[in-house]
Amino acid sequence: MSKARFVQIESKNAILELLQEGRDFDKLYIASNAFKDEKTKEIVKIAGQKKIPILKVSRKIITRRLRSSNCESIIGYMYSENNWDLEELLDKLSQEGKQPFFVILDNLKYRQNIAAIMRSAFGAGVNGIIVNPQEKNIVTNETIRISMGAAERIPLVEMNLFNAVKILKKNDIKVCAVHMEGIPFYESNLKGPVALVLGAEDEGVSSGILERVDSKISIPMREGIGSLNVSATGAIVIYEKLRQEVS
Repeated sequence: MSKARFVQIESKNAILELLQEGRDFDKLYIASNAFKDEKTKEIVKIAGQKKIPILKVSRKIITRRLRSSNCESIIGYMYSENNWDLEELLDKLSQEGKQPFFVILDNLKYRQNIAAIMRSAFGAGVNGIIVNPQEKNIVTNETIRISMGAAERIPLVEMNLFNAVKILKKNDIKVCAVHMEGIPFYESNLKGPVALVLGAEDEGVSSGILERVDSKISIPMREGIGSLNVSATGAIVIYEKLRQEVS
C-alpha cells in the first residue's frame, strides 16, 4: 500500500461507520453544543475507548474549518492508506478465500458518481475499485461523505487500466464492460470471479478497453433514453452479479 494521506472528514455518519469498523483517527473536533444527539454520543464513546483525542471547541471554530458544509458539528482527521497494488490485493483475497469481484471505472469525471458507486460496491461485497492514476486524490472528504465512508473502506487500485485488465485475465477473472451494444444484463453470466467496467459519463467505456474485455452487457432502455446515470448503472449490474451468485 502507498504512503498515507491526511484526510479531513466532515460527515458524522461516515465518521461513525469508520469508527465502528475499527479505524483510527488522529483527532476529532466536536462543537461544544453537539453532544446531545445519539450519533455524537456513540462517536464520543468509541473514540474514548480507542483513546482518540477529542477537542471540544466552539461552533465558530468548527464552521471556520469546514470545507464542504456549514452545518456539520464534527470533523474527523485521519490518515488514509487506501491505495493498493492489484497483485498484492489478489494475493490477499486468495489467502482469505474470497472470490475476486472488482469494479473498473474508466475515466469517470464526477466525484459524486464515483462515491455513489463506491457505496453500492461496498454494500454488495465488491472487493476492489480500479481506476486510472489520478492527478487528485479520490479519497477525499467529498467522496467519503457521499459514500458514507465506503471510499475509505473498499480497496482502491490506481493503475493503467490496460495493465489491470491484463492482470485480471491472467488470473482467470472475467472482464465485462457495460455498453449499449451488449447483451441484456439479466441474460449475461456474471457468476464467478468478475470485473465490471463502467465508462465515463459522457463517452462510456473507451474503445481500447472494449477491445480487451471478455463480454459486453447492457441495460435495456425505452426508446428515447440513451442511458442511465453511471452510478445507477453501476448499482444495477453490481447487484445483478450478487443476485446471480445466490440464485
